[in-house]
This record gives sequence, structure tokens and C-alpha cells, in this order.
Amino acid sequence: MKRILNSLQAWWYQITPREQRLTVIGSVVLGFGLLYWTIYQPITLRAEQAKLALNNEKQLLSWVTDKADQIVELRGSGAKAISPLPLNQAVSSSARRFNVELVRVQPRGNEMQVWVQPLPFNQLVNWMDYMQANHAIDVLFLDIDKSPQAGMVEVKRLQLSKG
Repeated sequence: MKRILNSLQAWWYQITPREQRLTVIGSVVLGFGLLYWTIYQPITLRAEQAKLALNNEKQLLSWVTDKADQIVELRGSGAKAISPLPLNQAVSSSARRFNVELVRVQPRGNEMQVWVQPLPFNQLVNWMDYMQANHAIDVLFLDIDKSPQAGMVEVKRLQLSKG
């Protein structure tokens, strides 16, 4: 280390005073540049990123709070009105709405057994969900089998009840 300092000192005394001033000024500018680009600039960049993240989190919190208020309000407004239609009318009208082809319908008191043509699985699920949500019709028993066509099911037995 001492050899390096001695060689630098020898070099320093060999250059002219003008070059010495230029070297000092260049070193100071280089020092400030290093401080700026290695310390100040990364800190300010991270501070800006933190501000953006904080704003995003505040917006998310506001959105979640609004949605929570809406949920509470909807829950407080009571249940959705259920259709007063009798079971057989509710099943047949909703089947028409969802393009479900009824083959046979057999009423049994407060229950009903239904046979339908093969249909897409999603269509069957949507139909049953609609009947439950809008007509309070529950599925008591469901026996399905896969159809040779992809995505299609054959309903062997579907027993419904209005509850």
C-alpha cells in the first residue's frame, strides 16, 4: 500500500499546478457523481416506488371498503324474492328459458321427477342453479352419466322439490 501512495505522490509532484487543479476539480466532480448515482438517485427512486405502492394500496383499500359496504347493504336488504309459481310451472318455464328439453315429468306431491334429453353439463348446472336461486327448487337426487359427445351428459334421474 505504501508503494502505491509513494508512486501517486511522485506522480502528483511531476504534474503542473494547472493539471493538479484540474485533477482536484475532476476528483470532486467524480466524487459528487458517485455519491449521486450510488446513494441519492437509488434512494429517491425507491421512495417514488414506495409512494406509488402506497397509493395503489390505498386505492385497493378504498375499493375493498366500498365493496364490503355494498355486501353488507345487500345482505341487509333481505333475500331475493322467490317466484310464487307452482313446482311444475317453474320447472317447465325455466326449462324453456335454458333450452332444456323435458322428456317426461312425473309429479309426486311436493316433489317432481324429471327426465331430460342429453344436454351440455354447464347448461344443466346453470339450469339447476337458476331454479334454486329464483324458484327455491332444490335438487333432491341427481343421477347423470357421460354422453358419447364431449361435454354432454345424460340425466338418468333428476328429483326436484320446492322448499
